[in-house]
Amino acid sequence: MKLELVAVGTELLLGYTLDTNAAELGRALGAVGAEITRHTTVADRPEAIRAAVAEAIDRTGFVITTGGLGPTRDDLTKPVVAELFGKRLVLDHALLASIEARFKRLGRPMPESNRGQAEVPEGATLLPNSRGTAPGLWIEDARGRVAVLLPGVPREMRGLLVEEVLPRLAQR
Repeated sequence: MKLELVAVGTELLLGYTLDTNAAELGRALGAVGAEITRHTTVADRPEAIRAAVAEAIDRTGFVITTGGLGPTRDDLTKPVVAELFGKRLVLDHALLASIEARFKRLGRPMPESNRGQAEVPEGATLLPNSRGTAPGLWIEDARGRVAVLLPGVPREMRGLLVEEVLPRLAQR
């Protein structure tokens, strides 16, 4: 299986954050037989995300993104990829309840901005994230093209990779 990686985050391009996810993804995906043909890093800009993901999908039919799933204004990966796949975002009430419960356990009210993390592309498979509020997503279209969206926080990405993504890739 050939695939491409797209890291989303202006902080990665500017050197404020080191992209340790790329090395970890490379090792883990290679170990299950995936061939990573390209790794691209893009800014938190819709046009940059759209172009990188569209090109990766066109070349290999399979892309894994990291970053851009949080609750802030610059977290744009999910809406951009949903639009690219022709999917609308829908509120997942069970996911919203679990995010609210997480904040309650922390003894804090949930900021309104986190509500958007409970919006998922229609038909996407939710990849539960026990380490944070941003779930991973597995989006597949009728032509079998796949985009897997993972959080950029390394421990969250790692957990989803091991628990959700690698088992699915092994089955393919």
